[in-house]
Amino acid sequence: MFLEYRDGTTLAHRLDARTKLFAFTAAVVLTFLFTDPLPNALLAGAALALLFALGTRPRQVGKLLAPLAPVVVLIVVFAAISRSTTEGSAGRVLVHLWFDGGLPVTTDGLAGGVNLGLRILAMVCLTSALVICTPIEHFVAVMRQLRMPFPVVFIVMTALRFVPTMQHRANQVLDAQRARGARIADAGMFGAIRAYTTIMVPLFATGIRMSEELAAAMLNRGYGITKQPTQTVTLHATWRDALVAALTAALLVLVSVARILGWSL
Repeated sequence: MFLEYRDGTTLAHRLDARTKLFAFTAAVVLTFLFTDPLPNALLAGAALALLFALGTRPRQVGKLLAPLAPVVVLIVVFAAISRSTTEGSAGRVLVHLWFDGGLPVTTDGLAGGVNLGLRILAMVCLTSALVICTPIEHFVAVMRQLRMPFPVVFIVMTALRFVPTMQHRANQVLDAQRARGARIADAGMFGAIRAYTTIMVPLFATGIRMSEELAAAMLNRGYGITKQPTQTVTLHATWRDALVAALTAALLVLVSVARILGWSL
């Protein structure tokens, strides 16, 4: 499931887009600075709580995270095995996954794998929260202030709008197939894969038609006549942005100094 911007009055909605992008970047950096699963678990829990605070229903969060569950489990397992079999790996051996003591999984290896899985979960939740509380126009304004070439800005803006639109069209096609008697949910995993192939032709046709309509709209509006089109959104920072940015920077510096000093976090 792809989340998109929703209006709201929360603090996250009222913050400046630059502040939110700075906080998001700092949070991603923190996930890599934390080497213990507990801090990343707290960060992932905070990101999940932020999603709920932004008005996301538990069912929507479940649809967002459910496709990632098998991938995260595989990453945790392989990371645990690779870290446990590395020369010099410490920790008590929990289990051997192969004959004659092969493929040991140690406590440190499992902790490293869980930490990697929590890191992925935190980044997915943070990215979703950022998309929910920030209009696309504000992302564009930030990229314009960073002096990014306008073609790059336009590509990013189009992608952010195109993906949720295609997701909605895919859901419409699925609903139409179900209305015609297709039992997608009851066909099992492989049956569902075969059932989903029925939406590919109308989805490709819809994508091509949308691309042609976008090209015609760009031509009618004179796209490319000026190198720097008029900016329609002006960003304004308030004392809330200064406070959030200062607290975020202080936390990032504190954790960075702790890691430089050799503290385990």
